[in-house]
Amino acid sequence: MGRRALGKGALRLPAEVESVSVGRRWLRDVLGREFGDGHPGVSDAVQALSEILANAILYGVGTYVRVTYLLDGEWVEVAVRNEGRADGAWVRERARAAVDDESGRGLELVEAFCEQWGITALPGERVKVWFRVRFS
Repeated sequence: MGRRALGKGALRLPAEVESVSVGRRWLRDVLGREFGDGHPGVSDAVQALSEILANAILYGVGTYVRVTYLLDGEWVEVAVRNEGRADGAWVRERARAAVDDESGRGLELVEAFCEQWGITALPGERVKVWFRVRFS
């Protein structure tokens, strides 16, 4: 199969829990058109987006979050940006959930579904969480 053309896009969503399903549908549509609805990478990317988008909305501040994607050959990179956290801190690494914790495993799922992921501090207290999924 030949190298795919570079593609990119962005979506601005209200920082509300209901936006998670909107973001999921949007990314599923984009990747489904590019790689086919049945490609396992589509489901992996959509699941990872669910986790980081929910975290941005639940723990971030601001009225909106921004979701972006970048297709580059065999990879898709997806990122969610928000205005930071209410306490002014941001997590550089994921914390490990205890065995009996009812939450706190979202980034473990991102790690399981993706080839790479990370958290980047941006100017003005903003935060970007990103991941990459291989489609080859």
